[in-house]
Amino acid sequence: MTPSPRVPCATDAMRLTDSDLLRELDQPEFALVRAAFVSRKYPKTAQVFAPREKQNSLFIVARGRARVYLAYRDKEFTMAILDAGDVYTTHTRAFVEALDDLTLLVADMKTVRRFLTAMPALTTSMVKVLGDLLSHAFSVIDGLAFFDVRKRLIQLLLYEAERANAGDEHILCFAHGLNVEQLATIVGSSRQTVSSLLNTLEREGIIEMRARGVICIPDFAALAALADS
Repeated sequence: MTPSPRVPCATDAMRLTDSDLLRELDQPEFALVRAAFVSRKYPKTAQVFAPREKQNSLFIVARGRARVYLAYRDKEFTMAILDAGDVYTTHTRAFVEALDDLTLLVADMKTVRRFLTAMPALTTSMVKVLGDLLSHAFSVIDGLAFFDVRKRLIQLLLYEAERANAGDEHILCFAHGLNVEQLATIVGSSRQTVSSLLNTLEREGIIEMRARGVICIPDFAALAALADS
C-alpha cells in the first residue's frame, strides 16, 4: 500500500533532515574537503562518542544509522536518529550509539573550519543540517513533555514506515533491527510497557509483527490517524 501524504509532526521527532552532505562532498569543488575526512567503522550497538569528547570532530554518517541521546541517571532521551548524509559533532553533551553497523567520515573541526571559509555552499549545507538537528531536538523534548509513550511509539513506527517500500503483498514492512529494549530506550519507556503496546497494536490490526524484527503496517492511514488522536 502506498503511504498517504506525510503527516506533519508525526515523524519529525525522529527524522533529522533531508539535506545530504555526502552529495555535497562528492562535488569536484569539494575534493580537498573530502580528503580531510577519514573513514571509521563501528559495530552495531557500539558507543561511538561520549559527551564532551576531548577531540573536537565533525562527522558525517556514510552508512548505517546512529542514535544521538542524552542520559540522566537511569534514563536516556533520544534526540535524533542520524541517517546516511547527516552530520553531527563530538563536542556536545550527547552520546552517540551505532544502531546498525556504522561507517562515519570524521574530520578535525579546526581543519573543516579552514575549508569552510572558502566554500560557502558547504557551510550553508552544514548549518542547515545542524540547525535541523537543533529544531528536532526541541520536538523530541516537546514529545517527552506532552505525549504519552503510546504516541511516541506510534511516531517511531510512522518514521520507519515512511522509509519502507511496499512488498509483494502491497503492505509496508520494515526490519527495524532493534530489540524491544532498544525500542523502549528510543521512546523513553520500559521494555515491558513497549512490549505491551506493540501487542495491543497488533491485536487492533494496526501492525503485524513478523519474524526477525519485521513489522508490517497493513493500513498506513490508520496508523497515522492514531498519531493525531
